[in-house]
Amino acid sequence: MKVRISLSILIGCIALTGCISKPPEQLADEADQALRTGEQRGSSSQRLAELPSDVRNELRQPVNNREERNRLLEEPRFSVQARQVNAADFFAQLTNESPYSLVVHPDVQGSITVNLRDVTLQEALDVVQDIYGFDIRREGRIYRVFPAGLRTETISLNYLALRRQGQSQTSITSGGVAEQQGGASGSNQGNFGGSNAGNLGVPTQGGLPAGGSMGVSGQTGSTISSQSETDFWKDLREILEGVVGEGEGRRVVVSPQAGLATIRAYPSEIRAARDFLAAAENSLQRQVILEARIVEVSLSEGYQQGVDWSQITSGIGGGATEFSFSGGSVDATSLGGVFGLQFQSQSFNGMLEMLSTQGNVQVLSNPRVTATNNQKAVIKIGEDEYFVTDVSTTTVTGTATTSTPNVQLTPFFSGIALDVTPQISDDGTITLHIRPSVTETQEQEKIISLNSETLVLPLARSNIRESDTIIRARDGEVVIIGGLMQTSYTDELSQVPFLGNIPMLGELFTNRRQREVKKELVIMLRPTVVGVDTWDTELESSRELLRRWYESQ
Repeated sequence: MKVRISLSILIGCIALTGCISKPPEQLADEADQALRTGEQRGSSSQRLAELPSDVRNELRQPVNNREERNRLLEEPRFSVQARQVNAADFFAQLTNESPYSLVVHPDVQGSITVNLRDVTLQEALDVVQDIYGFDIRREGRIYRVFPAGLRTETISLNYLALRRQGQSQTSITSGGVAEQQGGASGSNQGNFGGSNAGNLGVPTQGGLPAGGSMGVSGQTGSTISSQSETDFWKDLREILEGVVGEGEGRRVVVSPQAGLATIRAYPSEIRAARDFLAAAENSLQRQVILEARIVEVSLSEGYQQGVDWSQITSGIGGGATEFSFSGGSVDATSLGGVFGLQFQSQSFNGMLEMLSTQGNVQVLSNPRVTATNNQKAVIKIGEDEYFVTDVSTTTVTGTATTSTPNVQLTPFFSGIALDVTPQISDDGTITLHIRPSVTETQEQEKIISLNSETLVLPLARSNIRESDTIIRARDGEVVIIGGLMQTSYTDELSQVPFLGNIPMLGELFTNRRQREVKKELVIMLRPTVVGVDTWDTELESSRELLRRWYESQ
């Protein structure tokens, strides 16, 4: 057994040595080859290479004649004049000299009067369809004409069958109301509870007198609450019923699980519903890549009032910078308070380098997420720590007195949270609802004297820096939220070696001072609308990042 174990360890060490012995250049080549292999799997060139050689050569033959190229690209045009012509005869004559075939349903009736000049076959059929209500469908080079009556059509729609609810709230709590009650009973219960933006907690030592209770409630001074609820399939049915109308046998049936909508209505109404579903699906499937940098700047001596953004914008090119402020009139050279800023750039590196000239820059987090149109994306990085938020003691008096403690624990989050809701317009402009939050939770004891008794309350003390804003940006622009300041104090001790350690006399050789440190939280967010070449660009960026990382090893 010992021999087998030793042999296994030896083989493992040899294998590990073989992995470690690979030079960074070889690892970089392997990573690059893996990326290229994945990229080629979905490429059209590989699918084209799988075609037979004669077919591939025929497809690649160029069209040298300009007139022939125009003929291939353009549909033939003609003029149509008809007055009270039977509908079946009209459609039959319309395609006599065209490369298309047309089939007319036996129930098609009525007469047609039109006067069209220089139109294509598709344009002529569209006009007749809109005016006379016929249902005309095209599949390849074949047109089918159906009568203008109630028809049933099933349309597919690619969307998740789910219901989402989101809520974000930013509040400022000030003041408080305390209530105190007393009483006596054979069964006594004392409890303490609190609700406050800064401190939440209950007693774990001491306790309240029998028959007493105490409560604390905060008074909200300012609150911003944003709620979003998405129940697409429920809303879709109501919208489609509004499009096709009611009565005369019209009906709308929606199946979220199958992703289908069945509509019974007139052809013109079905076309309107089809156009709406196509536009809705196009809007719902828009995506945006949200890349963020959450940075904390420990300000240098000359920038205690905050980051001087006028120097930042001049360093990156002030001509491509746009400012948007929350509040009244603000001087652009001295931006105070929470504000938003936008500038055109494809990288965060320039901004980070400029910020480093005004203090020590620490990147707290660099989250990245892809979100669809009008859907909230949440990024949460941190940990939950449980604190006691309620303690109650039930005392029952009888032949023997028994006390039963009840403890309630509540999690408090410490870390970084970012929720973003994008709205992507047709031209690529993005409206963002952004709510960043940085929370630090620590335990803090409060000592309260009540009725000659001392209560020691371990409270959860939260230091919160957050913002709730709506901002508009173009594709690829970097949006910056700044002005979230924080002041902390550190105790510094300096003394003369050996002499400073002498009891009592050592204070003569010791210097103590309290140092003030001001920090500003800066959130940088860059939205990128997902297009045809977006993923290729992101793949190339990942390849370049891997190459630089391996070179640094």
